[in-house]
Amino acid sequence: MLPEPSVAENGQTVMTTGNTWMSLSLDGGQTFSSVNPTTIFPNDYGGLCCDQVLQYVPEFDIFVWLLQYRTSGGQNAIRIAVQDTQGVRSSNGTSWTYWDFTNDALAPSGSLDYNDMSFGNQFLYWTSSIGGGSNRYVIRVPLQELTAGATINYQFTGSTNAFRSHVSQNGTNAVFWAGHSDNSTMKVYSMRDSDNFYSWRDVSINSWPNSTMSSIAADGNDWLTDASWKTYVRAATVRKNNVIFAWNASNNSNFPQTHVQIAEIDTSTWSLVNQMQIWNPDFAFAYPYFETNRKGQIGIITAFGGDIYNSSSGVGVWGDFVIYYPRLSARSYTNYGHYHTTRRSSSNPEEWVSAGFTYETSSTITPYYVRYKH
Repeated sequence: MLPEPSVAENGQTVMTTGNTWMSLSLDGGQTFSSVNPTTIFPNDYGGLCCDQVLQYVPEFDIFVWLLQYRTSGGQNAIRIAVQDTQGVRSSNGTSWTYWDFTNDALAPSGSLDYNDMSFGNQFLYWTSSIGGGSNRYVIRVPLQELTAGATINYQFTGSTNAFRSHVSQNGTNAVFWAGHSDNSTMKVYSMRDSDNFYSWRDVSINSWPNSTMSSIAADGNDWLTDASWKTYVRAATVRKNNVIFAWNASNNSNFPQTHVQIAEIDTSTWSLVNQMQIWNPDFAFAYPYFETNRKGQIGIITAFGGDIYNSSSGVGVWGDFVIYYPRLSARSYTNYGHYHTTRRSSSNPEEWVSAGFTYETSSTITPYYVRYKH
């Protein structure tokens, strides 16, 4: 099972998750203890599956934990669990209020999968694919109702053609997500807090290469064998009036290696402001995730590998052109995973926290937690 880590932080209280586990730190990330989700929640549906996501919402002092459950009898669910900081600490991460959203409540058929989550001033937003990657739904729940821990109301979109794409971070009154109509046109979706509808439009961008992706790591493995279908928009963050999206792209005559494409789009004119790349002539970059800090700087976590590197992940700040990593992987797999995350620090909004991982042996994956700043 791939690690796919997520993180949420409020000062000394830090939670990290992988596909099937949760770890809790009460000392700011110096030490972590394991918490087994299957012992603190009912093991409903087909049991805990994967694709967990974490957020901490400072304005409401709640940790939000999204868990995906397997399909049984045609039904699976996303479980949204909440708890305030003191409740997390006093219970050692074992006491939560939660609600289940089943696939059949949102769509006629198919299972919920490939999740992401963000929040604004009023709503928690999360997104899942149902019955296939192209059927992307976005759901929102009032944060006040989640905090109250009683009955909640929710709204959700119809199916959107945004193949497994993630939702924007750092929003205040809206959320954005996007798909690729082709390699020079993005279909950008939005849902504003004040509206009871969502909308979309086509935005022209510079053409980007979308052919077979590969990268031979130091151990001889191609760590990008499944990356060609993973061009979905996995990084999305808001900065002032603009939304910045990023995705995997292949090599071409301008970019010798698989790399990351970034498009910054003005949400008032729905036009391209800037298009950039994360790339290196000797090794590949892929699987980006972004978050904007209080200064408007963009924190990054991204995977890299090839040449002298096994597939690893590192963090940085857009514009510095440097990636920092706590350690390097000792080996590579042919399937890197779906995601890793970076978040604006709640205790210091000018900093970021990230959850990543390294591959040590064929049976050992080591997660890491890191704080960083510009």
